Amino acid sequence: MANKMTNVIALNTVIDFAIANEGVFPAEVVEKITNIRDTYTKKSENRKPTKAQIEGAEIREAIWDALTNAGKALTATQVLNAIANQFEDITLPRVTAQLTKLKETGDVERYLDKKTAYFKAVEADEVED
Repeated sequence: MANKMTNVIALNTVIDFAIANEGVFPAEVVEKITNIRDTYTKKSENRKPTKAQIEGAEIREAIWDALTNAGKALTATQVLNAIANQFEDITLPRVTAQLTKLKETGDVERYLDKKTAYFKAVEADEVED
């Protein structure tokens, strides 16, 4: 998947072009574009995580704890049952979404056995091998 063209990337490209081809743009234009880019950068640095992002991180942490404490591979439903008492309105799709995120980061391993998906925590020493 190609990286998304953001305003910061577009402005960086224009600034790099202006610097490489000195004299194409007046100095005031380069300065103005640089200030606009800096404004976008400040906005993205000051963002706080949303309520959903915080809750997702809490769910991922609970899932990780459940998988490491189990010591064996679990299905998504078993993970849901293990963490259900920690969250009020936890659903299977939310657990599955967070398991997918953990799988993408390499913290969880997914495998199929007789058409059933199992998830297992990848320990730190397993990753280093």
